[in-house]
Amino acid sequence: MSPPYISWLRHGAADLAPPGVFSDAKAHLFGFDADKHAMQALVDTLLNPAGFSPAGGQVVRYEVPLGVSMVSFMDIARCTSGTEVVGWLPGRECAIWIPLIEHHQNDVLKTRIVLWAPYIFINYAIGMITGREIWGWPKVLADIAVPGDDPGTSQFSCATTFFPTLSAETRGVNDTLLRVVKTRDVVEPAPIWRTGAEAAEAVIGAFLGGVAALLVDVLRMRPHAPSVALKQFRAPGAADVACYQAITDSPIEITAFHGGGPLLDGYALEITTCASHQIVLDLIGRTPDEGMTRLPVTFAGWVNMDFQALSGDTIVAGT
Repeated sequence: MSPPYISWLRHGAADLAPPGVFSDAKAHLFGFDADKHAMQALVDTLLNPAGFSPAGGQVVRYEVPLGVSMVSFMDIARCTSGTEVVGWLPGRECAIWIPLIEHHQNDVLKTRIVLWAPYIFINYAIGMITGREIWGWPKVLADIAVPGDDPGTSQFSCATTFFPTLSAETRGVNDTLLRVVKTRDVVEPAPIWRTGAEAAEAVIGAFLGGVAALLVDVLRMRPHAPSVALKQFRAPGAADVACYQAITDSPIEITAFHGGGPLLDGYALEITTCASHQIVLDLIGRTPDEGMTRLPVTFAGWVNMDFQALSGDTIVAGT
């Protein structure tokens, strides 16, 4: 039997119990072409090794079905815990998403489409610590900017700590790592998605193409966005050993839909070249350009919603 969790509530707790409750969240989504084989190599390095059972058999495996990825920028008016009442904070997140097919060795009926974020950034410590400790999201602190922060600015940006090279002499840099910039204006008005189901069908259809039908049908029946993460902790005294390792299910439940629609303007994703965040190599499978790599955005849209980060479950855990 697992021991009860010892809560630090009222003693400076920075890890709050789920569900996480998020109100008036405006998400901007930007899809782009990526390399299926490069992303599969990333999944095989960072996620699939945790899908093996202690006996050496593979309980669960993740497969990249398409050469697409997506970057999201989310601006949330109120973030809080639905269980531990402490108050609320505004928050922002930026993430890079890869769609995966989750295969279960012993039950083909459990096969499903999920989302995985190998890179995820957040601007407040409580959200970072809670996300890392409960589900294992690889969140790090960042400064995230969206249009409207400064007059006349139409770009989205994520600034965090990175290292141009990996060496004992390299000093870390706090600067922009990711940026989405507008490349052209479209005068015609964009249509509006009237319901959450309509928004989900449009986004998933554009993002996942031919493999979208299964996920769209699931979301119609149950407004949960399935996502997975690797949760692990280093063992003290043995830095190359995990004292705990698991793949977790971290579903998002959409509780209210306030509007959304496609963005018809042209956009590009700019990725700063650095050794500590090899995003271009991980997603595109090639050496990045000197200084910065620019990738065209193939789909853009926005959604305004309320949602919850549910408790989720453990999909597979090591000893």
